[in-house]
Amino acid sequence: MDWRESYERYTQALQGIARPLALLDEEVLYENAQRVLAYAGSLPVRIATKSIRCVAVLQRLFSYSERFQGMLCMSAREALYLAQAGLDDFFVGYPFYQAAETEAFRSLLEMKKRAIALIDSPLQAQALEQVLQGTSLKAEVCIDVDVSSDWGWLYFGVRRSPIRTPESAVQLARFLRGLSHLHLVGILAYEAQIAGVGDKGVGWKGPMLRLLKRRSLTEIKKRRREVVEALQAEGFSLSLVNGGGTGSLTETKEDPTVTEVTAGSAFFAPALFDHYERVSFIPAAGFSLEIVRRPHKEIFTCHGGGYIASGAVGKEKLPRPWLPPQAEFLPHEGAGEIQTPVRIANPPAFLDIGAPLYFRHAKAGELTQRFPLLYIIRGDSVVEKALTYAAHPEVWV
Repeated sequence: MDWRESYERYTQALQGIARPLALLDEEVLYENAQRVLAYAGSLPVRIATKSIRCVAVLQRLFSYSERFQGMLCMSAREALYLAQAGLDDFFVGYPFYQAAETEAFRSLLEMKKRAIALIDSPLQAQALEQVLQGTSLKAEVCIDVDVSSDWGWLYFGVRRSPIRTPESAVQLARFLRGLSHLHLVGILAYEAQIAGVGDKGVGWKGPMLRLLKRRSLTEIKKRRREVVEALQAEGFSLSLVNGGGTGSLTETKEDPTVTEVTAGSAFFAPALFDHYERVSFIPAAGFSLEIVRRPHKEIFTCHGGGYIASGAVGKEKLPRPWLPPQAEFLPHEGAGEIQTPVRIANPPAFLDIGAPLYFRHAKAGELTQRFPLLYIIRGDSVVEKALTYAAHPEVWV
């Protein structure tokens, strides 16, 4: 499809709406959903809500396929907000301790929602046990197992759980056995160094990253299996082994230990996910700015646009010009809080002051954390102005 077709369709749909604004192409969303299901093989897919942050989009995905089962949430308070919107099956994928979180988790149980807590320390387990004292409520919990590769000369992964061995997992499981309100149902073993690291179109680093990933994958499968076998030998029956993410769906589905995979960024396909060798998705979401200056015949300055993604600082965290695709940032300005100039070689005649340009955020969910409305487009019309988490400050994300 020529970029002009998408540009004209989005511009027609969004005519008269003030910019900056965020948009989602519903048809492309469903195409990406189909790709996720294909990459995941026969496994159920849990949706990572941090990459969506919009109830209307989550509802669309759950309606699209029965294989989208449950959510991996950022916090218990987020899960409670989603429960109040009518959703169910929450895996809080990050440990929590403070009272606001434990009380929100208790509220989920009181609402008869399925809710699973993640722990990697006795302290987190004790905090949850304490808030359930005096009730008949039982909380399902999973142990967070770190599967980063530590080779001494290189730590390949992210700093997550202290649980890295079968022995440490069994020790924590034995502690859980002594608590009356907590029931161990599984583990989460997320391979961030595979799922979250692009290895295509990154120059000389690509072959090296693919080599590191292959070596790390061997360790991941071995450690995940050994932890599961150790817990089963201790008498624990595990119904849930969660792994993977958008960037590692094809690898994780091949691990017979895993019972479900997680995906989130795949649905919006942000800029960082252009760089994966084994998975490919179509840009579905972005933001639009208005051209307000033209200081040179090939330079168009937009109002706003400084939506930089989180994480270690680097050019890859900048948003990416989308439509027209030949647009590029000026090296000494980038994307700015007040203005964003781009250079467009041989610009089409329809680009001038007042016309829109389209950009993609580097990370998926941070788009819908910045914009309170997501304009969902079907064809050349807006079919829904969907509220995002940005419109609900009570949701901690």
